[in-house]
Amino acid sequence: MIFQCPLCNSVPEDQREDFMRDVRFSVKNYQKGDVIVTQGTLYESLYILIRGEIVTEMADEKGDFMKVAHISAPNPLATGFLFATNNRSPVSAICKMPCTAVVIPKENVYFLMRKYESFMLAFLSYISNRVSSLSEKLRLVSLRTIRAKLAYYLLKESAGKPLFRLKASKEEIARLFSVSRPALVKVMMEMAADGIIEVDRRDILIKDRIALQKMF
Repeated sequence: MIFQCPLCNSVPEDQREDFMRDVRFSVKNYQKGDVIVTQGTLYESLYILIRGEIVTEMADEKGDFMKVAHISAPNPLATGFLFATNNRSPVSAICKMPCTAVVIPKENVYFLMRKYESFMLAFLSYISNRVSSLSEKLRLVSLRTIRAKLAYYLLKESAGKPLFRLKASKEEIARLFSVSRPALVKVMMEMAADGIIEVDRRDILIKDRIALQKMF
């Protein structure tokens, strides 16, 4: 399972036996509702989820909780904070179902990065992609209405083409926007009724790109 994770799947087949001898890991099992990582605690080991699904939440000073992300196996948790100067987890990771995680100490991760270039490059690439994704989420947060968020999202996903297919489901997009699926679908249908877009399941036809650009 560990070689299905984006951090490890690029390790060449002829190096995997050596890699498994070099990696120092433990396996931890969790039940639904268990907290794998608590916000504010030192993040001293790399957690790779190999079974199940978690949600990450962040609490503010008032005690209000905000869902940050959903992570499904096989993926790592909080890679960007493992080697940070202040390596305290900014979120809590909570199991949505029974989960299993491989836990690798930070020192061993550093050793593996030095010895296996493919692992190091995959680790850096994963962090870079997460930063890029975070910047997009911050952009969406800055847009106050569902209509503005959807207009921005459709223009970005279209890559300049009038007809394209959404990579994510409406449920996933609603989760990204932090809104309900019915609310998202309602706005999408309103845009279609206004003649701005046409919707056929995941297929989207942009009929009025300028109208979308004026929404945010």
